[in-house]
Amino acid sequence: MARREAPGVSVRAVRPRERRLLRSFFIHYCGELSVVGGPYVLDDQGRVQPDHLPHWLTKAPDRHALLLLQGVFPVGFALVGVAPFPWMSPGRDVCLSEFFVAPTHRSCGIGRAAALQLFDRFPGKWEVCELPRHERAIAFWRRVIGEYTHGDFRELQARGGPAQHFENGRP
Repeated sequence: MARREAPGVSVRAVRPRERRLLRSFFIHYCGELSVVGGPYVLDDQGRVQPDHLPHWLTKAPDRHALLLLQGVFPVGFALVGVAPFPWMSPGRDVCLSEFFVAPTHRSCGIGRAAALQLFDRFPGKWEVCELPRHERAIAFWRRVIGEYTHGDFRELQARGGPAQHFENGRP
């Protein structure tokens, strides 16, 4: 089956006026992760616990909060840490910490296109980790990283689940 290309996909930094939108995506994402053993829970007021989003929205060179867009419409987000980001394996330059495409925009190539742009945007030694019970994410990342690297990646265990390590050039 031929893969459809998702036209008009782009990735850019979250703007201050888009923080509420990012929060909405983040709540939905954390709700989905809680079903597959993720560390997040939604309290009775719909707040994420623990809430790491404020950390990502603090301007610092080791973290990047990014929106995924199709045309001008936000369809997801990515949170990318770069060395010396504290929550990645030693010897890594870049860590994809969180990645989310809204359910209505899945299975049409948007996630793949956004991931490839992220990999090109941040050269270095990458780490992408998944939750051990998140089979859909594991399959997605194996496929996309395999395509991107022509199969030249290692899979190991990191942070309690599978992780893909690969390199795409030096920063």
